[in-house]
Amino acid sequence: MIKGLALEQVLTLYILPSSITGLGSNMMESSNLVVFTSEDLKSLTNSFNQKNLIGVTQFGKLYKGWIKPGLICTQGRDVTVKIWDQKSNFSNLVSDEYFMAVKEEVQFLTQPKTNGHPNLVKLIGFCCEKELKGVVYDLNPRGTLHNLILKDDLSWTQRANIILQFARLLEFLHAQDKPYVVLNICGSHVTLDWDCNPKLCDFGLISGGIIGDINALKKQIPMPIGYVDPFFAAKGGYWQTSCDVFSFGVILLGLISKRVLDLEKLDRPEEIPNNLVQFWAKNEYRPNCSLVHKSLREDWGYNPQDGGAITEMGMRCIEFFPMNRPTMKDVVKCLEGLLIFQRLGDTRPNKREKKYHSDCEMAA
Repeated sequence: MIKGLALEQVLTLYILPSSITGLGSNMMESSNLVVFTSEDLKSLTNSFNQKNLIGVTQFGKLYKGWIKPGLICTQGRDVTVKIWDQKSNFSNLVSDEYFMAVKEEVQFLTQPKTNGHPNLVKLIGFCCEKELKGVVYDLNPRGTLHNLILKDDLSWTQRANIILQFARLLEFLHAQDKPYVVLNICGSHVTLDWDCNPKLCDFGLISGGIIGDINALKKQIPMPIGYVDPFFAAKGGYWQTSCDVFSFGVILLGLISKRVLDLEKLDRPEEIPNNLVQFWAKNEYRPNCSLVHKSLREDWGYNPQDGGAITEMGMRCIEFFPMNRPTMKDVVKCLEGLLIFQRLGDTRPNKREKKYHSDCEMAA
């Protein structure tokens, strides 16, 4: 591997020769990147062992990794390794276009305005060889949001906090002078660390800011199934920040109702609509009621007022017409007003002693 590569050097690279070997200092400077070889990535992930697989993204796969002491710093480090899979069923990219995807991600994550944001993955380095392209993040992953939504070990407080943090990230991205539009927001592209902080980790369709306008190639690549803005899918036109609001709404509703699209059913198109979180929500929702899952209504931090407010906000986010959706600034303002965030210092046990609030008995 090559250590301490400056950004301007990164952006002039095309395909690295496979003969590159390790050199450089033990400690990576914060402004520099490490260039990994394909053999390095195999070593970090135990040859991409299935046991280290975190999840599948739209363009590839995420793995848990381990950097041995002395390799880039004095102590060992848990990391996340993302690779682009050129055999992915959800991507129309060819080899050279995968390089551009790596280059854009490096540009985005290392620019001053985004580098260090608590809800964006921190980039350690990258691999851009002909046969393998990947990146290494400074992240000890608990798992992807997609895989954790259904599990009972995420409490109501944690779920609400994940929603708020992710909303703040999107508000930040949309508030730039040239707003970023992520476009491929989905549960598989958000990882959690062990403190349950969400980290956006895929930027394959991003536009705006330092990336520039969305190009013709990206316009041809669909948003992730289950998170597609139905208005633009049906009507076409220019992709806007409201597309991210819709996808965020799907994540919000999935988190509070413990529902997620079953990816194993994607090969049966006739079953997809019935498994979409937004379809279920629109069928179940009634005004002034909550879609919060029964088990989450037993948590001590839960309040029926919060359940109704967050459900209503989620439903507004998935409105068909973009003009009827809130901005992410509106979303953040609503979420910050929830009672749960006034109780985060409370140290009572996780579950209520009294019976859970029914909230109109909407979610099972």
